[in-house]
Amino acid sequence: MSTSIEIVNAILSSVNTVELMKLFQKNPNLIDTMEGVAKRIGQNASQVENDVNKLVDLGVLVKVPSGKATILVLDKKRAKEIDSKIESMLGRQEGV
Repeated sequence: MSTSIEIVNAILSSVNTVELMKLFQKNPNLIDTMEGVAKRIGQNASQVENDVNKLVDLGVLVKVPSGKATILVLDKKRAKEIDSKIESMLGRQEGV
């Protein structure tokens, strides 16, 4: 399992990853394709594929087959766990 620092580094590793996290946190019930999600943050699917896969690897996003397409959904429980880890880590750093 990834440490809090590894998770934060993975999320902050690119602007697209941060934008994807913000998109899904602001819209936790969003269900969309890779192309649709990319368009929502002003990119195309090839520009966000690695970032989406990073979030899938972290367990934040889940790829669900739907007919001929694959849709992306937020794993709300995992996203909340990661938010808590980040908040905890930031809280510890503030006291340093």
